[in-house]
Amino acid sequence: MTLALRDAFFNQATQTPDADAVVHGDRVWTYRDLELRAGRIARSLAASGAGPGTLVAVRLARGPELVAALLAVALTGAGYVPLATDDPEDRIQHVLGDCAAALVLAERPSGDARTLTLDEALAPAPPFDAAPVRANDPAYVIYTSGSSGRPKGVLVEHGALGTYLAQARAHYDGLAGRTVLHSSVSFDMAVTSLWGPLVSGGAIHVLDLKAIASGEQPPPATAARPTFLKVTPSHLPLLSLLPDSCLPTRQLVIGGEALTGSALGRWRTAHPHVTVVNEYGPTEATVGCCAYVVRPGDAVDPGPVPIGQAFAGTRLYVLDVEGKPVTPGVIGELHIAGQQLARGYLGRAKLTDERFVPDPFAAQGSRMYRTGDLVRERPDGDLEYLGRADEQLKISGYRIEPGEIEAVLRGHAAVRDCAVVAVGEADVRRLVAYVAPGPGSSPDAAALAQHAAGALPPYMVPVAFVAVPELPLTPNGKLDRAALPEPPTEETELRVRSPAETLLCELMAHALGVPEIGADADFLVSGGSSITALKLVAGARRAGLRLELTTVLRERTVRRILAAQPDAAPLIAEGAPQ
Repeated sequence: MTLALRDAFFNQATQTPDADAVVHGDRVWTYRDLELRAGRIARSLAASGAGPGTLVAVRLARGPELVAALLAVALTGAGYVPLATDDPEDRIQHVLGDCAAALVLAERPSGDARTLTLDEALAPAPPFDAAPVRANDPAYVIYTSGSSGRPKGVLVEHGALGTYLAQARAHYDGLAGRTVLHSSVSFDMAVTSLWGPLVSGGAIHVLDLKAIASGEQPPPATAARPTFLKVTPSHLPLLSLLPDSCLPTRQLVIGGEALTGSALGRWRTAHPHVTVVNEYGPTEATVGCCAYVVRPGDAVDPGPVPIGQAFAGTRLYVLDVEGKPVTPGVIGELHIAGQQLARGYLGRAKLTDERFVPDPFAAQGSRMYRTGDLVRERPDGDLEYLGRADEQLKISGYRIEPGEIEAVLRGHAAVRDCAVVAVGEADVRRLVAYVAPGPGSSPDAAALAQHAAGALPPYMVPVAFVAVPELPLTPNGKLDRAALPEPPTEETELRVRSPAETLLCELMAHALGVPEIGADADFLVSGGSSITALKLVAGARRAGLRLELTTVLRERTVRRILAAQPDAAPLIAEGAPQ
C-alpha cells in the first residue's frame, strides 16, 4: 500500500533525523528541526479544526517557514490550498471563497475570521491524536486557469499524491541529494521539489534563481551544488545565466510545456553528464504520469522530445473522436487513467463529469481523464506530444485559458468584445489581446493592462492590446485567428536620448537579439520575457546600471525604466556613455 505523505515523512525523519531537510541561505533545518516546527504548527491547526477532509489555505513567502506550514497541514491529515503571494487580492479572495477553507495560515492578520498568523500557529497548543488519513482524503487543491472566467480548483487526494511521490522516488534518485525549490508552490510543478526530497532523505534548497541570475542575490557555495532541479522549457535560457553552483549534477527534469531537442541542445552541450527527463502530466493526473529519459550520450532530434511511457499504476489511451483507440502513428487525444487521477474540480460536478469520464477499457467504476492533448505513439512505444485539441495555452509552464482573460477584459466599460492569443515561440511566447471597443469608446492599453492586473496573476496579463473594429470570424462563426492583424510596431522615436538611455537601448537590443530598439519601445511587445529581462538586468549591472528586475517588467520601456530608477546610473555621466 502506498504511504500517505505524512507517514512517508515520519518514516524518513525517523531514519535520518540529523540530516539536512531545508536550507535557505545560512539557515539549515534538519529533519528533526523540521518535524518539531511543523508539529508545533500542526497542533495549533488541529486545535482550530484542521483534520482529514478539511482544507487549509496557506499564504506565506517562499522559505523554510512555508515548508513547515505546508507539512503541518499534512500532519493534521488536512489538505492544503497554496496561495501565490503575488496574485491580485481579487483572485485570492475568489480562491478562498471557492475552496471554503476551514483555516487560512498567513503572515499577517486579516479581516477573515479564519486567519491564523504564523506567530499564532507557533504558540503552545495541546497535543492531538492524528486521525488516520484515507486514500480519498484531500491532499491539496491547486487552482488553474478556467475558461469560465474564474480559476478552477483541482482536488488531489492523498492516495494519488502518495502514488506520485513513490514514482518520483523510484525514477529520480537525485531527490535523495539536494533539490532546488524555486517555483511557486501554487504551481503543481513544485510538488516534486517540495515533497520528493522529504520522502527520499534529501534536502530542499530554497533558491531565487531569477534574483541570482540578475545579480540581486549571491549564488550558493559550490559545495552546496544541487543534484536535482525541475524546470519548464521556458526556464532553459535562465539556466545559461546561472553559475554551476545552482545547476544539477545528476538530473534535470523538465515539464509543464512542450520540449524540443533544439531548445535542449545548449544545456546538454554544457552539461553532458547530467540526465534529462521530459516529464508529462496535467494537474488532474497529479504532477507527472509519464516520462522520457535522455541519458548522457543519447542522441536527440531537434524536433519534439517524446513524453515517453506511463508510470507504474497509470494507463494511457490514445483515442479518436469516437473514443476508440487509434493505431500507432495516428494522432489522437490522450486519455489518462489509474491511481494518480485527481478527484476532480472542487465544487464543479458538471465540469468534473465532462472531463473525468468512465473508462470503458477497465473495471466498472473506473475513470479516465480527457486531457485535450494531441499525441501519437511512435514505433518504439513512446508518446509524442503534438499540441492542444482546444484553445488552452501554455506559457512558461502555466496553463492559461484565454476565456478567463477575455472574461476579465469584457468587464471593462470600454470593451465590447475581445480575443486573447499567444504569439511567438519558446521563451518569447507572449499574450496579445485584440479588443473591439464599445460604442464611442477608445480603450487605452495602459488602462486595460491595469484592469487585467487587478484580477489576474502577472503571467496572465497580456503584454499588448490591439484595437480592432470587429473580431474576424470564419464562415462557421468561430474566431479567425489567421485574420487577426500583427501587433503594431512602436512609433518612430522623436526625443533625443540621454547617455544612460543610449546605453540601456544597446543593452536591451542585445538581450532581445535585435539590431536596435527605441527608448520608447515596449520591451515585452518587442519579444521580451522574464528570462530576457534577467539577461538585460545582468548585462546592465556589468555596465554600471543598477536595474531591478521588477522595474524592467513593470515599466517596459527604456525611458520609463530609468525614470522609475533615477539612481540606476550613477557612474554614467552626461556626454560619456560607457
